[in-house]
Amino acid sequence: MHTSLACGEWSTIGCLNHHTQLFIGDVVKVTLYDMQGELISLSFDFKITSFEQGEPHAWPRLIAEYINVHIPLVSAGKMTEHGLVVAYRNNKIFALQSSGICKAHIDFNCIAKCDDRDVSTQSLYEYVYPEHSERYNAGTKVLQPKDGCIYQCRPWPFNEFCRKAKDTHSIFEPGIGKSWAMAWLQL
Repeated sequence: MHTSLACGEWSTIGCLNHHTQLFIGDVVKVTLYDMQGELISLSFDFKITSFEQGEPHAWPRLIAEYINVHIPLVSAGKMTEHGLVVAYRNNKIFALQSSGICKAHIDFNCIAKCDDRDVSTQSLYEYVYPEHSERYNAGTKVLQPKDGCIYQCRPWPFNEFCRKAKDTHSIFEPGIGKSWAMAWLQL
């Protein structure tokens, strides 16, 4: 498939195309699988140790670089006319087909709390969604950890939908739910 990678046929097994803002202490878990299950010896955790590493454009690149150096039979990057390049966004994970590796799964363990964050960043929003959703009102600003964006609750009467966003699979979840724009403005 991708001849600019090492000799052999390569398949896309995953993607590092996430726009999630991460914070110091958060962990990105990369799990690789073959047809029998998880490949424990190849899977790894990447811990965010600085604010810069947690930026949505930074950590996918850092993980792609880690994969390219430390994980045999797997490469990560963006396919261009010049070959595989590690980019700031849209990095894919490829495995040599003969390796049997068929899937890469990305999970987030976001353990950082609002009080641990940089004061200048914290002032941009009041809560990390869905924390304290019962307090959401017109003008409330929240950080959506799934996409790293900040959303502001719309004025009355739409602010009532902001409180309903906490429900599992809510159509009003900021930036994610089917009808999120009825309740939120993306800042």
